[in-house]
Amino acid sequence: MRRLHRNRFSTGFTLIEVLMVIAIIAVLMGLSLKVMFGLTSQAQEQATIVTVRKVDALLQQKLEAFDRAYQGTRARAAENAVVGILASQNIFGVRESVVKLLAKKAAVRTAFPQRMAELLAVPGETQIAVPGMADSFFKAVAEPGARTQQAQQGLPTDDASVLTRAQQNWQVRHRPETESAELLYYCLVVGDSFGSSSVDSDRFTEREVADTDGDGLPEFIDAWGNPLRFYRWPTRLIDIDAPSPFAPVLINPNDPTDVRVVIGDERQIANIMFRGLSPAPISMPDGSAARDMLLIDPDDPVGLLYSELERLNGDPLFAAEFNEAKYHTPETYHTPLIVSGGPDGMTGIREPNDTLLTAGAEHFGNLAQLEGTSVASPAPSAAVLEKLQDNITNRNRRAGARR
Repeated sequence: MRRLHRNRFSTGFTLIEVLMVIAIIAVLMGLSLKVMFGLTSQAQEQATIVTVRKVDALLQQKLEAFDRAYQGTRARAAENAVVGILASQNIFGVRESVVKLLAKKAAVRTAFPQRMAELLAVPGETQIAVPGMADSFFKAVAEPGARTQQAQQGLPTDDASVLTRAQQNWQVRHRPETESAELLYYCLVVGDSFGSSSVDSDRFTEREVADTDGDGLPEFIDAWGNPLRFYRWPTRLIDIDAPSPFAPVLINPNDPTDVRVVIGDERQIANIMFRGLSPAPISMPDGSAARDMLLIDPDDPVGLLYSELERLNGDPLFAAEFNEAKYHTPETYHTPLIVSGGPDGMTGIREPNDTLLTAGAEHFGNLAQLEGTSVASPAPSAAVLEKLQDNITNRNRRAGARR
């Protein structure tokens, strides 16, 4: 009996042994979760890179098609529209070469809009169906989206009901931060093809296109479910402290718009978002320096537009037409930028529709100005720089972009 009693207790575990087993299991579970989370995060990053590359490839194809199509009657119509705009503001004497340059920039702005206001700038465009929304966009995107919503909810799909739904979507559900992703989808998938092959919406999965704000308008999204941001001319990310307003003073050859430099910090920040930017110019033996390639407009390498601004001595009427709210910073490098905020969803850049022309506190979100910066305070905070680090763009190293 005594032997049986001893064996019964010897087969059990002590409290210390049980606690050790629990601790080991907890450690293993923690390691497993950490590995699984890391793999999931890595998979989401890779999926976002694939989406950004896919969208960028379509954008480049569409830009090339636009360049081929922009000739003949299309180019003349754009030039006549610019002449009409200038004349309506009593602006005369602008050189033909500058009119042609402005006309093409205006055409690019409306062909690749990042704000609805830019689409509404198309000559003859109206906003009858939904106030604040271009009718072309309504017919191509908003109306079908509203009709689908009505059908999915078992609601009437007659034209009046669909119109009411579309109006409510835009006025109540629409979030401004989704607008550039919605317009990018519009111009790449359902907008003018400029003679190129059409893009089938089935090319994208539900993890690449979604309606995050429920306004019936499809958006390009990243793998974390956040809308991508589209910046057509991100010049304020290249030259953070460019003068504003950009008004040359003819009698002063050393005014801020004549003497500009992209300082080292600006170049380093821009390099986070763009791969392969040109290095700072090297000083010559005589003390002069070569022209900074980041202070050259790729559409206007010889500076025709700036010379016209200077010739007109910063004419306030001409400056009212060509300015950073409508176009971009003169004589500054630019290339279209598609941005995902990464795992935290924060880009560190003002939203593409954030434009505010208050002297000293201008917001050039349309030009990818960094959050919290202004003409008076151009230096970004450490928090903003941290947000930039995990961004995925069509031009940075994280996405494997080429120069």
